[in-house]
Amino acid sequence: MAVMVTGGTGFVGLNLVEALLARGEQVVVVAPDAVPAAARSAFAGLPGVMVEVVGDVRDTAGLISTMRAHRVEQLFPFAAITSGAAREARDPATVIEVNLLGLIGQLQAARDAGVRRIVAPASGAVYGESFWDHALLDEETTPCRPTSLYGVTKYAADRSAQRLASLWGLDVVVARIGSLFGPWERDTGLRDLLTPHWALARAALAGQAAVLPADLPDYAWIYSRDAAAGLLHVLDLVDPPTRVFNLCSGRNWGVVMTRWADRLAAAYPAFSWRQSADPAEVTIPLTETRPRGRMDIARLRATGWSPRFDPDAAYADYAAWLGQHGLPG
Repeated sequence: MAVMVTGGTGFVGLNLVEALLARGEQVVVVAPDAVPAAARSAFAGLPGVMVEVVGDVRDTAGLISTMRAHRVEQLFPFAAITSGAAREARDPATVIEVNLLGLIGQLQAARDAGVRRIVAPASGAVYGESFWDHALLDEETTPCRPTSLYGVTKYAADRSAQRLASLWGLDVVVARIGSLFGPWERDTGLRDLLTPHWALARAALAGQAAVLPADLPDYAWIYSRDAAAGLLHVLDLVDPPTRVFNLCSGRNWGVVMTRWADRLAAAYPAFSWRQSADPAEVTIPLTETRPRGRMDIARLRATGWSPRFDPDAAYADYAAWLGQHGLPG
């Protein structure tokens, strides 16, 4: 039995692949590029087996062939373009083609190849405007009002996965993943919205000064290792009570990002940081500065999963990882 991870060389993908290999799985990584050398080296000592396949998720016939050849029984169809406004204005068709039509093609391939369980990725971006007028966002009652094309495609993929599961008899569970940071984040060219945690780490490794905004809003980050653990938990659920789960930390910790900057300053003496109320001075901009609600994870908690890392534990683990691996290209 094998588990396929498409988009397996991306941020979430690499964390997933690492977690799967750590528990001894055979993992088929499908991506348009090779697994970065730093990740391949780190994964070599894990008990699982990794198979790399360079491919395009829009090639449904190729996916079916790969699934059958490796006897894939579980699928994470995580290939996506995490687009920013500039890309969405320049090339909306490709964003839609990969994020929505690519997901549908992967579901079709899974159907034809007899894949047993599919964990389909959605995003907190599906809630969109509801973040600004809901203190707590749940899967059942909170309206999905995506504002970005990325959010629109992820919501369309979310609903399409549920609909096609009912039409095709697929076992699909949707995970709406919150904003994450941590190990294996890198600039792949397909992820436009890199996190301020990554930007601070890059400045620290380069011995540069960094300037954060004076006001850091509440923001419910989730550490990437917790996200991977939560996705594996969803993969393993027997007769899940629902088919859509929020996957986030369940807490607001945006304002404590300064502790990450402090930890980096202690580890890299050439690095310094400060905050400024002058936008012209800010070198670590935030994609959103307004206070916003947090995603409710009560539904997932009820199945037995809780995040392991609070902010300080996450920052300590990320700093140790950064000292070992740097920032992979």
